[in-house]
Amino acid sequence: MTKPIIGINANLTREKYDRVHQDYSRAVVKAGGVPLILPIVTDFRLIAASLKKIDGLILSGSGFDINPKRYQEKILSMTKLVSVEKELFDLALVRYALKKKIPILGTCYGIQLLNVAQGGSLIQHIPRQLKNALPHQPHRSHLVYFSEASKLYQIVKQKTAQVNTAHHQAIKRVGRGLTINARSEDGLIEGVEWAKSNQFALGVQWHPERMIKQPAQLAIFKALIRAARG
Repeated sequence: MTKPIIGINANLTREKYDRVHQDYSRAVVKAGGVPLILPIVTDFRLIAASLKKIDGLILSGSGFDINPKRYQEKILSMTKLVSVEKELFDLALVRYALKKKIPILGTCYGIQLLNVAQGGSLIQHIPRQLKNALPHQPHRSHLVYFSEASKLYQIVKQKTAQVNTAHHQAIKRVGRGLTINARSEDGLIEGVEWAKSNQFALGVQWHPERMIKQPAQLAIFKALIRAARG
């Protein structure tokens, strides 16, 4: 059986290198796919051409934030903007992938990207904007609760999971076509998915690629591979 090719969007370093953490590639390989890093370009024709070469798409994490102007909000001082070229590249990737019904998995920044691309908004800084929030900074963990009516629950086959956490933003208003499938103990949205069955689009606020020794987390990547096989 031919292994599906899974594109992974790159991050842009200060030295102008395209970079992806190796955990993503390892997760794709472990789940039965072939990873392909997608370098940042802003020519929409090239982006469309690259998507013709892949069977599935991973929207990887990032240390920077989407410009709040995308969801009609002012920029708070704690918001660290992603580069303009990466933002344009990422949004084009999502929109083309959805149009062509290419399966999508977004993690951390990736779930936020998916949500904003669909007209949703974000909490720009959880400690400031969400009272009684859990610590969601790096090197912490917390429980998430899965909606039993969701595709994600069918994938992980458990009601809760202890997950890593490394984000200061999260979904506020859910984007078009998406529905909530997981929340943390403080009520924060931790997962969304495409509501209809005609598209595999799944986003989680944690980093399952760092937890693939756990069957439930590896199962998320295996679900992407199954969808990519069609």
